[in-house]
Parts: sequence; structure tokens; C-alpha cells
Amino acid sequence: MKRTIVTVSSRDIGGGAERTARDLHRAYAAAGHDAWLAAGEVLRPGSSTRPIPNRDRRSAWAKAWMAAADALPQRGAGFRVARAMRTAVAEPNRWWRTRRGIEDFDFPGTPELTRLAGRTPDLLHLHNMHGGYFDLRCLPRLSAQVPTIVTMHDAWLLTGHCAHSLGCERWKAGCGECPALWIYPAVARDATAVNFRRKAAIYAASRVHVGVPSAWLAAQVRESMLLPAVRDLRVIPHGVDVGTFSPGPGHERGEARRLLGLDPAQPMVLTSAAALRPRSWRDAETLRHALRRLSGVAAGARWIAIGEAGLDERIGAVTVERRAAESDDRRMAQWYRAADVYVHAARADTFPYMVIESLACGTPVIGTAVGGIPEQIRGDARHGTGGVMPAAATGILVRPADAAALARAIAAFFAMESSDRATIGRNAAADAATRFELRRQARAYMEWVDELTGQP
Repeated sequence: MKRTIVTVSSRDIGGGAERTARDLHRAYAAAGHDAWLAAGEVLRPGSSTRPIPNRDRRSAWAKAWMAAADALPQRGAGFRVARAMRTAVAEPNRWWRTRRGIEDFDFPGTPELTRLAGRTPDLLHLHNMHGGYFDLRCLPRLSAQVPTIVTMHDAWLLTGHCAHSLGCERWKAGCGECPALWIYPAVARDATAVNFRRKAAIYAASRVHVGVPSAWLAAQVRESMLLPAVRDLRVIPHGVDVGTFSPGPGHERGEARRLLGLDPAQPMVLTSAAALRPRSWRDAETLRHALRRLSGVAAGARWIAIGEAGLDERIGAVTVERRAAESDDRRMAQWYRAADVYVHAARADTFPYMVIESLACGTPVIGTAVGGIPEQIRGDARHGTGGVMPAAATGILVRPADAAALARAIAAFFAMESSDRATIGRNAAADAATRFELRRQARAYMEWVDELTGQP
């Protein structure tokens, strides 16, 4: 039987969370369901994509000020001042709450989620509910009306404001006295204890089915204020299209480099541009310190940070080239295939797509053993300090914030025989095709939908 499924996301296209929402929405449609994607911001309108009407449901006064700000040039100091004034004048109470550090749940289009498809859906599938588009206070009523799956992509639902606590454990006991208000989503003042209590009250009246991509995040849910709302908790790893993200014919790195205009003979290391950005989930400080320790082949390799265009940067003996993000998955797959290894230094991460995309392309990963990353990479964190690589290794894990271990792991990788590196690459592609295939993820969610909607 056909079911009406509304998938809810901050945007229709974007980063990892938006990508998961879009992929699952398409899987529901391909399976014959009446599938809709509701997004806070729609960048590519489509017949089954609907914007959440937050702006349309605001007061005439607020809409008039928003329209006036929109009429200004969308850049420069004047626009930034006008945008700040728009919120303060159009919705002073809302502005004052956010200035006090209260999380903003004032998004009046949220109740429309049960009507956007023209009928009450059989199931709501919610993704990241932060990002300025979803009223969390509506969760009790929505989850009482319609079976609701919540796929978590970070820990924001569990805390007084942050998407990852970076080692702080105040979220287990009520938050307050927050040591890092700057962590995304940042807040202006420390009202984290108030935010925590407000979320806990919402969850106490809700009933949701929670999907997480890693056992690490599932363990956090079990210790959190969200647990009273959870009727079912399942670990369903993210998936990628292994037809696109694959080693390609012959595992030919030289050919991929030629297609990208690179020297086929020069070794290459790929990383994310976010890894060099301060105050992000990635660990720029540890990566920079590790690069300063490198010499020989590892330092002479071509280092490319993909995701943001910019000037090359010299770090010790290493030159890091910045390249713009690739919107075409096929083109992105060529970058993974061209690299000898992908390096992912992180302070926190739930289940990063770049790791599993790299593995699926047959490119080993050197990654920090934090969050869900140890569930992605089959390796041994001791290798960075002189241990022996496991026979089925797909990469190398290193301890968090250990620049010396990260540098040793990178140097050790390039010191291996080429046949050993090739074996790790083959292990990576085979393991990713088995565990991180997109259809596997979609099938797990569709079976869950069938259970919740009573469809055999």
C-alpha cells in the first residue's frame, strides 16, 4: 500500500544532514510511496518539495520589515545592520529572547507539516531540527498525530545549545555555566540550563522513534534527557551510492589525477578544507602541528584541502592547496580516487560522509578516534604509536589531539610497500560496499516505516 511520507529538513540541498534527508526522500518515492520533502529553505523547487511556510505565518508587521530588508543589496555593512534592525523592530520579543541566550523556536510554519501534502501524512521523518526553521515545541503534538521518526545527525537535541559538547558532560546533568557558548549553534548568553529544562519538558510530552548513524551517538541518547520520549532507538549507518563512489576500473590513481589536471606520478593526500578552519568540528590545531612534523615523501606529496577555494598555505615543509567544493558526486569521486590517503582530523564527528565516500572509492583513511569515526574505519589507534596494522585494515585511527601520533601515522602510511597500501585500499572499498551502501540504509528505514504504519 502507498503511504504518504513527509521528510523534514532545514534545506532541500546542503551538507550531510540535508543529503541524508534528500536521499531517503528519493528512496521513499522510488519505492512507490507518496513522498514529500518539506524544507526550511528550498533552493531547487520540485513537484514534491515544499517550503515550510514560516515567513507566511508571521504577522503583517514582521513581513513588512522582512520585505524592506530584502529590498536592500544582500551584502555589505548596511545590509547586516538592516537585518539586525529587522529582527529587533519586527519581532522585539523574539529578538530579546535570543539576546538572552534562549534558543529560538519561533517558527510558525511548523504545524503546517501535517497539511503540506494536502492530507495528513502516514509518517513524519524529521532530520536536524536546529538551523532556524523548526519549532521544537510542536514535537509533542506532531508525534501524537503522526508516527514520527527523528534521524539525529549530531547531539543538539541532548544539550542546552551545542551540536557537539567537545568533551563537556554538563548535558548529562542539566547544562548551565557553559564553557563554550561559541559552539554551533552559538548563543549570545548562557541560558543553557533554561534551554535544557525547556527541551526536557518537550520530550516528556513527546513520543518519537530515533535513528542514529553510530552506536556512539546511541549511547549518548541513552544517557540524555531525550530518552523519555524515545519509543525505539536504532543504529542505521549513513550510506553512499557505491556506483558513483567506487574505486573505478583498475583502481587507477594516475588516471584520476590526469583527469583532474594533476601530476600522475606525484603522491597525493586529500583532506577537507574544514580541517584547516578554527572553531569547527575538525581539529585544525592538531593537523597543523602534525604537518609541521612531516618530511620526506609525506611532506613532498601534493596536499589538497577540498571544500573551499582559497590561497595555498605553507605549513612546515607541506604546501596545502585549497580547492572549491564539488557539487557533482562523480567529480568528487575522482578526487578520492586520485588520493593515496584521506586525512580526517576531528575533535568531534557523528558519522562523516567524507570518510565513507573515501573508503568506498578505495582510498584509505587516517582519522581521529572520536565520535562515530572508529565505527567507520577498521584500524588500530595504536598504529600511530608503532603498533601493527590489522590484516583487514581500511585505514589508521589515531588518538584525539595527538599531533605526534597523526604525523607518525601519515609517515608510516607512505613508508609502507605500495602493495600493502593497495591491500588497504581494496579492504576499504569492499568494506564500504558491504556496510555503507545507500540501498542498505534506505531499506532499513523503509522497513521501519512499514512497521510504524502497519504495512506488511
